[in-house]
Amino acid sequence: MKMIIAIVQEKYTDALIDKFLDEDIYVTRLSSTGGFFKSGNTTLLLGCEERELDRIYAIFKELTKPEDIHIKEGDFKVSGATIFVVDLEDSKRI
Repeated sequence: MKMIIAIVQEKYTDALIDKFLDEDIYVTRLSSTGGFFKSGNTTLLLGCEERELDRIYAIFKELTKPEDIHIKEGDFKVSGATIFVVDLEDSKRI
């Protein structure tokens, strides 16, 4: 069992959640802010089996895109989503 923690640009959040729900993938949304640009983002939590990881990665790749930001401090590449995958010993829905 895996836990995915994904920090996503706010503009992609609704489309991702809709797609995950359409695919019967449970997702929890947490509002968050951070990073160099202090921009709005969302943290998504997803529990899944290891065999589902490729399908979930494909959804993130389909719906999020990195972008180039140009500000007076310089040019930066910002990811559409930063994804962490953690092994879970156990998971229960009560």
